[in-house]
Amino acid sequence: MRRVLGDLKPQMVKIFELIQRRSKTESSRIQPEEVLQLARENGLELIARVLSDRDPETRKKLSEFLQTGAQGAYFPQMESEPVIQLGLATALWKYKPEMLEILLHGSRVLEAVPEEFFKTYGPFIHDALLGFLDGLSEERLVDRAVDIAKAKNASRGEKILIFASKIPTLQKIGQILARVEGIPPDIQQSLQSLENGIRTMTREELVTYIEKDAGAESIKKYDMQFADKILAEASVGAVISGSFQPLGESRRRSFVCKAVKPYVQSGLPEEMRSIDRLIALVKEFAGYYRIEGLNLKDFFADIRGHLEREIKVSEEQAHLRMAYEFYKHHQGVKVPEIFQFSTEHTTFMEYLDVEKLTDSFPGDRKRRRILAERLATIMTFDALFSKQRTAVFHGDPHAGNIMRITDDPKDPYKLGLLDWGLVGEFPREQRMQMVQLSLAYGQKSKERMVRNVSSLVKGGLPKDPQKRARLEEMVGRAMLVKAGTFQVYGALLEELFKAGYVLDPEFSLFIKAQLTIAGILRELDPTLDQDKLVRKKTIGLVMKEIPKRLALLPAWKYRGYRSMLSNGDLFREIF
Repeated sequence: MRRVLGDLKPQMVKIFELIQRRSKTESSRIQPEEVLQLARENGLELIARVLSDRDPETRKKLSEFLQTGAQGAYFPQMESEPVIQLGLATALWKYKPEMLEILLHGSRVLEAVPEEFFKTYGPFIHDALLGFLDGLSEERLVDRAVDIAKAKNASRGEKILIFASKIPTLQKIGQILARVEGIPPDIQQSLQSLENGIRTMTREELVTYIEKDAGAESIKKYDMQFADKILAEASVGAVISGSFQPLGESRRRSFVCKAVKPYVQSGLPEEMRSIDRLIALVKEFAGYYRIEGLNLKDFFADIRGHLEREIKVSEEQAHLRMAYEFYKHHQGVKVPEIFQFSTEHTTFMEYLDVEKLTDSFPGDRKRRRILAERLATIMTFDALFSKQRTAVFHGDPHAGNIMRITDDPKDPYKLGLLDWGLVGEFPREQRMQMVQLSLAYGQKSKERMVRNVSSLVKGGLPKDPQKRARLEEMVGRAMLVKAGTFQVYGALLEELFKAGYVLDPEFSLFIKAQLTIAGILRELDPTLDQDKLVRKKTIGLVMKEIPKRLALLPAWKYRGYRSMLSNGDLFREIF
């Protein structure tokens, strides 16, 4: 299947051009046999094969269809549904491999790959995309093909967006690639529109779907009204604001409704199966494609997991309720309340007036510094040293999920925590282990680091001397990383994973979340030292604990304080 087609135009475009040119010179309609002859004379093998394999009646329908497209400036008169029906009637999917090739190259999506990268990995990328497309339904493929065909004069960036439209997996990959260096600037600009410019549903389509899903009884009972336009749309869901009348209250309340788009509910399962095939492809043919150095298996698995979480609406609603309860008494944080008329496909929640954290207070270094300190305090310090037995932390705290509340005059630095598809639960025992690991790193003690690495992996430390020696080497390399504590942990986790260790999921999630937060902190205030801030606040905790510590001085190893540090820990830290 793999062959280089370069910038070959779709064969249908060529045959339409030939038919249109012929029609201008002759008044009579071209007969089916003449269409077949045109295809043969001009080397359009696929079109010729399709026509010649069909019976006279079907050949006539195909010929009429091709001429209709030509008379309509090639494609504007074409709609997906008749094309699908014609394809099914003519057994067109017999030629699916060739059609997939034409769709792939017609979309110009391969031009999004940096040239140097494509020289080495082009064959795999080409085949992986074909393999992924092969798992999609015929209806979805034709829908994409017709839209690309209609966009005959569109730029390559626009064609790539059309190609990925209504295919969440491709949109998610596009979002990841949008900031990668080496991608042609015009394509990169188009891909960046996927971050906040996805448009696949009209406001009327979304509201009609939500009203049907919520039910006429609830809509009437709470007198729900929806905004005039969609608030935001992502690869999987769409969001619209509105208001409702709470029962027994005089004032209306605002809401935000987040809905999983209908075509995603039906189409994403087949995309999941296609991703599974890609993971198998990577595993079986890594040597053949020479991609052993690329961690593509985890890349595809992460995309699969991310998309899968987004359609588990009931699970996200449970996470949202958990986070709301955890933070409801915290003065510096707001998690939206979830309303009782939410369903398994739609989530109605409290409307928060927010702005992107990194867009807050532009040019005001002092206020951005305060905001950065607030972020580090809540998302790092409070998560580690929570008063509650089990801390809850945001598992995906990127800049689009951590916002600033803009309508609180008493606290302009209050955080709004959105999108709880991924959540972590951090029991005190595990947090205590994390503190011990931090102490070991702070003291630059490789021996203590090795002992405490057991908290990061399942099954404990290896007893085999050789494995133990390799572990010590990994810890030593991680400690040489010139960055913050969590960057060191991140480097260590990567080494452990590559060495075959099974990582503890909560520790891994917390460290990955902290690495994301560190990136936001750098953007808010590049001078802020996250480690130093956490250390300063930890010392403040210890100072408040001094009376109790003096009373329990003989209990040298007791760690029942909020700081989770024993007097022995403090003695070693000081001396």
